[in-house]
Amino acid sequence: MAERNVRLVARKLSQAWLTWCLLAPALGCATSTPAQAPTRNHWLPGYVFGIWGRAELDVRDDCPTAGAARIRVGATWSTLLVSLATLGLYTPREVTVHCRSVP
Repeated sequence: MAERNVRLVARKLSQAWLTWCLLAPALGCATSTPAQAPTRNHWLPGYVFGIWGRAELDVRDDCPTAGAARIRVGATWSTLLVSLATLGLYTPREVTVHCRSVP
């Protein structure tokens, strides 16, 4: 009778151990995403196919605390469509400012 109880307890412990080993990795899998730094888009005006006109952009207005990590100036599909619609008289450029993330 005692031997039967020992086997029953051993089987229950092995089942509990197996369950713990299978579930323990799932308990520790917490993920967190870091805060994304803001990205701002601006259109800078240009005229006569971009030859005439001047625009200024202060990046400190977009990223006052950490500064800019990356700046991209160029044409996009939307700015090209506007240029085609105005026959090149208004030729905007899109500026994308990626701010640094604050530690």
